Amino acid sequence: MEEQRWIAVSPRHRVRLASELMQLIERPPQRDFVVHTIEKREANGLPLMAAEIVVASAQTRSEYPMAASYPLHFRKTYFAARLHGDPKIEYDSSLKASELADLPPPIGHTGHIFRSCLIPGSPYRRLSPFQQDAEDSNLRRASDVPLTAAAGLWRLLEEARAMLETLHRGGLAHGDTELQNFIVCPAPLEVVLIDFETSVLREAVDEEGWKKRCELDHAPLLREAIFLQAALGRQTSALGEASWDAATTLFRDGARLRRAIEQLGTLNP
Repeated sequence: MEEQRWIAVSPRHRVRLASELMQLIERPPQRDFVVHTIEKREANGLPLMAAEIVVASAQTRSEYPMAASYPLHFRKTYFAARLHGDPKIEYDSSLKASELADLPPPIGHTGHIFRSCLIPGSPYRRLSPFQQDAEDSNLRRASDVPLTAAAGLWRLLEEARAMLETLHRGGLAHGDTELQNFIVCPAPLEVVLIDFETSVLREAVDEEGWKKRCELDHAPLLREAIFLQAALGRQTSALGEASWDAATTLFRDGARLRRAIEQLGTLNP
């Protein structure tokens, strides 16, 4: 059986590595070693962006102290063919988020590279039984979601929403809270928000713009909460009330979804 060992990838997360990768951890390679490519974007044969899990080289570890602590980490590289924002902005926003909401900190940046701690887990989107922009089928699917699954997902959503509110109170809006950017970690069990590339500081927009940014941040969670209530019945928590109030603006036929939830509550008192 192949020997495996645990390695820290953030202040509170670990992963198990095979022995050949551990050799690269202990004896740094000359260049960053790509362990896994998460995403690669191209246009007309030209590379635009690469999101990868890497083992840091000796040079990377000397340039970034956190890379020495977490040599296995996430690296996002932007290429010249793509217009992109400044990775320093993403770094600064990620650092602020880590301070506000106890998220794993970023590792470092250059003019075209952003590095952060690796978050082991699954995007919430993969765990959800619902599909984006599929109101009718999601409503039908809700009746088949087991109680244990629906209840567990509801608790994860509540944790995610509380995290967003903490960031907003601290003056940071995420800007891209699609459900794939909420990573569900099994140990310790928690939700971690990633990808602050399009985040916005409160002082950068006017009051109306800030309000709109916060509403957009919450919208994906509130949509998911409505479908989960179609499985569980109406919830009277803060998340339940917020999603109920927003249903008519978030959905093509929010009134119909409300009726379905109310009917479920009547059938299952």
